[in-house]
Amino acid sequence: MGGVCTGQTDIMLIEIILWAALVFFLWTLRDNLGSLETELQDAQAMKSREIAARALSQRFVRPELVDEPIGRYRDSTIHARIGVGGKQYRFDYVCPPDGCPPLRPDQCCVAPGIVYVRHDTAPDAAQNIRT
Repeated sequence: MGGVCTGQTDIMLIEIILWAALVFFLWTLRDNLGSLETELQDAQAMKSREIAARALSQRFVRPELVDEPIGRYRDSTIHARIGVGGKQYRFDYVCPPDGCPPLRPDQCCVAPGIVYVRHDTAPDAAQNIRT
């Protein structure tokens, strides 16, 4: 009878080891899935920032023609009027560093956030704008 007890003990010991291995496996899987979720969230946040930065950089225009300077904003000169793509714009407002509301179709923005509004001028006034 001593052999039967030993056989049952061996089976019980193997079962306990298998249960312990299963618990360890599940615990490790949970930790790895948690870190994977964090990495995916970080990647998604980084992609959102890249998209926002790309949209911001595409939103800025580079003036082809400029008029007299009327002030400065964040180390950039504010001009009374600018020319972009053959159209004339006059200074409207500056955007705060934390963001700018969406621009209207008749507006353009010069880095770092100087907004100009479309302004059709007389031909004589347009000749005063410098390149």
